Amino acid sequence: MMTTQQPHDTDSRTLWIERERDLFKAHFLKIQQSYEKKITELSIIKELGSTLRSTTFQDRNVFFWNQLKIINKYKPMDDISLLLLNEQYQVLELVARSSDPGPLTHTAFSDAREGPEGRAFSEKTPVVINDLRSEMGRMSAAPRKGSLLCMPILHKRRAIGVLGLHQAKTNGFDQNDVRFYSLVADQITTSAILFRLYHQMLKEEKQRFLLTRFFSRSVTEKIFGSGGNLRLGGERKTVSIMFADLRGFTSMSEELDQEQVVEILNGYFSCMTPIIFKNDGTLDKLMGDGILAFFGAPITHDDDPVRAVRTAVQMLSALRDFNETQGRRNQQPLEVSIGINAGEVVAGYIGSEDHLNYTVIGDAVNVAQRLQSIARGNEILVTRTVRDALAGKMEEVDGLKALTPLPAQKVKGRERAIDVFRVETDLC
Repeated sequence: MMTTQQPHDTDSRTLWIERERDLFKAHFLKIQQSYEKKITELSIIKELGSTLRSTTFQDRNVFFWNQLKIINKYKPMDDISLLLLNEQYQVLELVARSSDPGPLTHTAFSDAREGPEGRAFSEKTPVVINDLRSEMGRMSAAPRKGSLLCMPILHKRRAIGVLGLHQAKTNGFDQNDVRFYSLVADQITTSAILFRLYHQMLKEEKQRFLLTRFFSRSVTEKIFGSGGNLRLGGERKTVSIMFADLRGFTSMSEELDQEQVVEILNGYFSCMTPIIFKNDGTLDKLMGDGILAFFGAPITHDDDPVRAVRTAVQMLSALRDFNETQGRRNQQPLEVSIGINAGEVVAGYIGSEDHLNYTVIGDAVNVAQRLQSIARGNEILVTRTVRDALAGKMEEVDGLKALTPLPAQKVKGRERAIDVFRVETDLC
């Protein structure tokens, strides 16, 4: 604050004191206003940060609409809009506008290269328009009167959106506003990135949960470790397919209450599915009292046929223990017939984005199902392909004694009969 030299006569001295007092008062008022402005700015930043701790990030438009309301509460604008980059279409998507009575319920896009917002986005620098009338003809959705400040939302030097602030008066923004709203834009950047990471995490958890329906935990972790995602489509893979079905269970269930049938099946499946996962097999589906599993997709092992046969033998052993428990409850024992084949299939996710099923399709699947249909109770049948794959590896399957050749079998859709072998174990 500048002061003048103090005069010597009384009247001049009185005038000088009054003038100095007014200067000091004006200077103090300016400092007070600056201080209050800083408090307001800090309050905005603080409250924006607080929303990150209290929010659930469930709805993007609701979340950012509330953030714009916070900004407008402390520093009223005629309108504040937030546009974020739509990664899929590479356009700016309007996600929130403070002048709306509530969160957006519709989708609006704008070109990421046009208008003041497009300039701020593409040039990664603030754009100030003191009089919007000068922009008429070059703007489609922007206000026609007043002034506009467009702040780029930047993350690691990459533009991911634009914060637009509109005032009805001209020349509504100065360099102090640009400085402050750059801090606000930084806070919006943090919110946008956290929101994206949160929903990416939810998506991964949903995918992980879905994968555990089909795969063992070790296979699931390998899929995520390799950066795999759930996508529609398939690929050709050589796999070993195992069909298992309870013999005579349909007629047995007719004599039982529905609750008893469900209880027995739940107990049976609870015994069998862990065995499939223990051998890194994929559980395709449970069909009534049947099981379809395969080995070799999505993760391939050198010994997938061995794993399939080992699983089948272990299932027979587990069924024996299960039947002992059933017997103590005065319930009839169960018998399972199993067919195993190996061959090329198309393996992949089939369905829709919201309801996927990892499955296999191909003639090799039909052959495995055919073998299961002709197998007797507690019998495992395999094709020559599986038999050949077990050559020199039979000792890797505990309880496996021999592979006995049976008469060739005709299979629907094939002209030539297929060679069939029965798995001889200590149990059958």
